Amino acid sequence: MDRSGSGYGRAVRIVGILVGAVLAAVIALLLAVKLFVNPANYRGRIEQAVQHSTGRPLRLSGDLKLSVFPWLALELGPATLGNPPGFGTEPFATVQHVAFRVRLLPLLGKRLEIGRVEIDGLDLRLQKNAAGKGNWENFGQADAAAGAPAPSVAVTPKNENASGAGMLQQVDGVIVRDGRFSYQGTVVDHIDLTAGNFASRTSMPIKLTATIHPKDTAAGMAVEFASPGIGLDLDAQTLEVPAFSASLDKALLTGSIRGTKILDAAALTGFFKLQPMSPRDLMSAWGTPPPAMRDPKALSSFAADGEFSYGDHQAAATRLDLRLDDSRLQGNVAITDLDTDALAFDLTLDRIDIDRYLSPAPSGPPAGAPAAVTPAVTPGSANDRGDSGAAFKKLDVKGALSLGNLTVAGLNLTQVKAEVAAQNGVMQVAPMTASLYDGSATGDITLTGGTTLALHLRQSLKNVDIASLLADLAHTRRVSGHGDVTIDLSARGWNAADITGSLDGHASASLTDGAVEGVDLWFEINRAMALIQSQPMPPGSSSGRTRFDTFRASADLGNGVATTRDLNIVSQNLRVAGQGTSNLVTDQINYGVTATVLKELPSATNASGTKLADIPLTITGTMSHPQVRPDLEGMAKARVQHELEQHQDVIKQKVQDALKGLLK
Repeated sequence: MDRSGSGYGRAVRIVGILVGAVLAAVIALLLAVKLFVNPANYRGRIEQAVQHSTGRPLRLSGDLKLSVFPWLALELGPATLGNPPGFGTEPFATVQHVAFRVRLLPLLGKRLEIGRVEIDGLDLRLQKNAAGKGNWENFGQADAAAGAPAPSVAVTPKNENASGAGMLQQVDGVIVRDGRFSYQGTVVDHIDLTAGNFASRTSMPIKLTATIHPKDTAAGMAVEFASPGIGLDLDAQTLEVPAFSASLDKALLTGSIRGTKILDAAALTGFFKLQPMSPRDLMSAWGTPPPAMRDPKALSSFAADGEFSYGDHQAAATRLDLRLDDSRLQGNVAITDLDTDALAFDLTLDRIDIDRYLSPAPSGPPAGAPAAVTPAVTPGSANDRGDSGAAFKKLDVKGALSLGNLTVAGLNLTQVKAEVAAQNGVMQVAPMTASLYDGSATGDITLTGGTTLALHLRQSLKNVDIASLLADLAHTRRVSGHGDVTIDLSARGWNAADITGSLDGHASASLTDGAVEGVDLWFEINRAMALIQSQPMPPGSSSGRTRFDTFRASADLGNGVATTRDLNIVSQNLRVAGQGTSNLVTDQINYGVTATVLKELPSATNASGTKLADIPLTITGTMSHPQVRPDLEGMAKARVQHELEQHQDVIKQKVQDALKGLLK
């Protein structure tokens, strides 16, 4: 027993001696490295190795420090990494100081435990050359391009502990102080990053602050990002960010993120909430003047929240709730194919006044002056926009939109519903329905893109208050009444002037119980009758309106000119019929009408009034300032014809009597 115990003790002592000898040898080796190995002697080799592997020159101008126990630590700085050929002499990156530590004993057991990584004064300068290539592209491929063999990479099965994810056990933290980043004139400086302890299946706090200088402007915007804990598991390929906050100037965004398959096929979900902020103020802080709009208070407030998802070549926002000024948009929107940017949506908007976001209306010509003529667009003209046509052809959209109240082009519409589909350069808005001005509207719109945009519009308005519609749409009340309007029009162009100048198609209107404002046909008829009868002008003044029981007219449009051949206005007093043209580009009108009197007109010499008569009139000028004049030549002919008709029996008898006398 004693012998056995004695043998066991000797074995323990031998093992202890061997372990001690090994430790002593390791310590001696480490001391030897510390005492006799000067890292500076390897400066040239390190620079050559980096040049060989990246194709970019490395310059280590500062000290190199090495420690071996209990950390394998390296410190260096300053250092500069150059650009590849074709990007000038400016460095790709510079750093003032880097400290990197690895625990030695775990490393001997094939476990990588990294201490705190410290980087001071990192300056990263990204740029593109004239060919559009970035200086960050093809990093490390210079030797392969020159014909040197590419370095081999051993692939280790994911389930083996030798994989990078399995070997990396933890990082005590990362600190970046006073960093700088620049790209295409935008500079981000004063970058300070603090990341807490990161280990597999643990949560890592992170905080980032920086200042953005758009386009090298002197003023900057503060940027912050923080999360109390970011969970990253490379073995399971999962990401957990239960909460984060990010701010840009006065814009604050909060939310959460969850990711799966983050290395193989990343899939992300989460939610976001943007606190109310002013887009107008943010653009000013960014160095971009806010766009001039008809409402200077537009873009004063914006907020948003919702859920998001990304993965499988798709990105979506669901339960979306956006608030811009006094408008609120809710619903779902998704890019169903990130390769083709195919878009699908189902959205509801409570109200929006689009006009307030348009550019201020230009000061037009003086009142009554004709507008400048804009020729119709023809394929290949200078007005074509091939770039817009190319972008239009790429549209792939399918969705539904509901609006509670819409103001556009001065029109007020409610209960608007539309389905939108766009593909292969053709967009259709059909069906489209709305309520407006005591009536309803149904129709569809088809847009076809190419070198110019082709528009086809079909609309049917039922029982609409025409006076209110024209007041909002054209800022005029020339016609009042309720009735129906139908239009079937085509046009071409990328702007309003081109579209108006190329209008073709047909339109018709049928109204009841209204009036034509600005023209008192009764007054003009009285004046015409007095003139042709050489009588004094009737007393009184024009009422400025012609009432009607029914108003019917249709028009054929060609190159922005509307031609009417069936104008018909009926009231208890008279009936007006005629034809003419209206130029929608120049605002000029030219109509010839005949007013048929349906009751006697009082006069100074005949208290009972004259008999029925047809009074020809011409209407010229502009749609906003029409001028009505009697057609004197036509009136004279009508008078002679009337006299002939009134005395035809007497004349006939006299002719017969004369003939009888000749025959005797």
